Amino acid sequence: MDNYLTTEQAAAKLQLHQNTVIRYIRDGRLKAIKVGNAYRIRESIVAAMLGEVEQPAHPTDSAWIIAVANQKGGVAKTTTSVNLATCLAALGKRVLLIDLDPQGGCAVCLGMDTTELQRTVYDFLVGRIPDVGRITVKTDHGFDLLPSNIDLSGAEVELKKLLAQENVLKRRLESVVGSYDIILIDTAPSFGILTVNALTAAHSVLVPVSCDLMALRGLRMLLDTVVDVRAATNPDLQILGVLATKFDSRTINSREVSEYLAALCVREGIRFFDDVIKQSVRVAEAPNSGQPIVSLMPDLEASQAYRKIAEEILHE
Repeated sequence: MDNYLTTEQAAAKLQLHQNTVIRYIRDGRLKAIKVGNAYRIRESIVAAMLGEVEQPAHPTDSAWIIAVANQKGGVAKTTTSVNLATCLAALGKRVLLIDLDPQGGCAVCLGMDTTELQRTVYDFLVGRIPDVGRITVKTDHGFDLLPSNIDLSGAEVELKKLLAQENVLKRRLESVVGSYDIILIDTAPSFGILTVNALTAAHSVLVPVSCDLMALRGLRMLLDTVVDVRAATNPDLQILGVLATKFDSRTINSREVSEYLAALCVREGIRFFDDVIKQSVRVAEAPNSGQPIVSLMPDLEASQAYRKIAEEILHE
C-alpha cells in the first residue's frame, strides 16, 4: 500500500534540503497533496525520482481486476466505471466492464434498453451461459460490456445455493482474464453477496466518494468491509485509491469534505487522487445522450480529470 511522506522525510530520501522539496512541489516538479498547511508526498513518487523500481501491485500476465465500490449510492460509481472504461480503452487497453448492479446503470449510460436484454451477467454468474463471449456487448467506445438488468437481483438467492458462494464470480472469470488487460466491476450500493463476489474477485478496489457529509459514513463502512474481505476471502485485496466526486468548490461543505478525505487517506496510507470530478449538470445529463461524458464533451473538466486518472491508474 502506498504510504505518504512529509516534506522532511521526502527531503531525507532525496538528499535535498526541505525547502528545495517544497519549491519542487510549488513548481509542479513533485506531485503532492496539501493537508492543512503541510504537504504530503506519496512514497512511490519519491521512489520514482530516485529511480527505484517497485513490484507491480497487480498481475502482469492476466487481467487486472478493479472493483468500483462504495456502500453509499449516488457517489458516481457507474459514471466513474463507464468513463474510466472508455479512457482506458482509448489508451490501447483491452477492457471489460462488468455491471454487477441490478439497476443496470452501465447499459443505461450507453443508451441501451435493459428490458430488452436477452442475456446478461446473471446468466454468466449462475452458470446458464458460461461462455462470456455470448453475453458481452462490444460498445462504440472501445470496451466490452457485460450488462445487467433487474434479473440480477435473483442472483442473491441463486448464489446462496452454490458452494463457496462468495467465490463464484472469481471462478467464472478464470476463463476470461487472459482476454483482457483490465476488468472493471461496477458494484451495487450495498454489502450483499454480489458486492462480496466483486471484492473477492478483484485485485484492487477504487472508491468514489461524493463531497457531502453523508458520503463519509459510506467510505468508513467500505474500508471496514475491505478489512473483512481480506480476512475471509481475499487477503491480497488492495485499495487502489479514493476518488472525490461531485466536488463543488463554491460550497464550504464540499471543500471541507475534500480536505477531510485527503487527511483521512494520509492517516490510512491510502492514495487520494489529486484530480477530482467536479459537480456538473452536463455530467449528470450525459446518460440521456447514451454516451460517456469523456466522449460527449472531451474538453469538460470532468472528462479531463477522468483521462488523467486513467493514465495514473495505468502507471500504478
